[in-house]
Amino acid sequence: MDRVFALCVTLAPLVATRRGPDNSVRVAISGTRIGVAWANVFWVQLTTSSSISQSDLNTWLTAFANAYKTNFAPRTGPATQFHLATATCFLPGLAVLQATSAMTGTGSEAGTEITDNAACKVVSWLSTVYWRGGKPRMYLTGPMVGDFASSIAFTSTEVTALTTAANAFRTAVNALTQGTITSTVLGFVSFQSGKVPRTPPLFFSVTGATVHPRVGTQRRRLGRWVS
Repeated sequence: MDRVFALCVTLAPLVATRRGPDNSVRVAISGTRIGVAWANVFWVQLTTSSSISQSDLNTWLTAFANAYKTNFAPRTGPATQFHLATATCFLPGLAVLQATSAMTGTGSEAGTEITDNAACKVVSWLSTVYWRGGKPRMYLTGPMVGDFASSIAFTSTEVTALTTAANAFRTAVNALTQGTITSTVLGFVSFQSGKVPRTPPLFFSVTGATVHPRVGTQRRRLGRWVS
């Protein structure tokens, strides 16, 4: 299963390596923090009035990138830079459209930033399906010193703010339309079941978002959470 996220500090490919369902789009938002590349990867399912045009995909991707930056830039510090949004749209049959949209600017959360990429904020995307290994997640770089309640937990204020931002991002994405693109649904794609490839892959919509207080890291979260 290709999850909705890529780790906060990653060399994950910005273009799709597996084909999604017809009229699905894989979007990668990427940038750097302190010279290290990061990317967050999303899947959406589009409804169309006719075959999606290149110009409509280009405009749609810019709006998607703006929704990401509007909602998540305030939740990460100025050392996090936004560089590029890329989209791979899987048209019916074997056709594929690709688009890129340059991004500029940085995170805008006020305060003192931590000095490295060791800690991440983690958004868990909710859905009506369940599988072993948890829900798709998105990792955000660049928390501020004031975001921490302890060395392993964020404050309730930051958890609430990020949860609100994530749900607002989902709402903004689900409202996107452009010409031949008549609706958008944020979600994720299941490419296999029981180690057997699905033909075609299945798309599941995201129903909401939640944020756990526990601090995330590049490779693991910091131990078992005890509340």
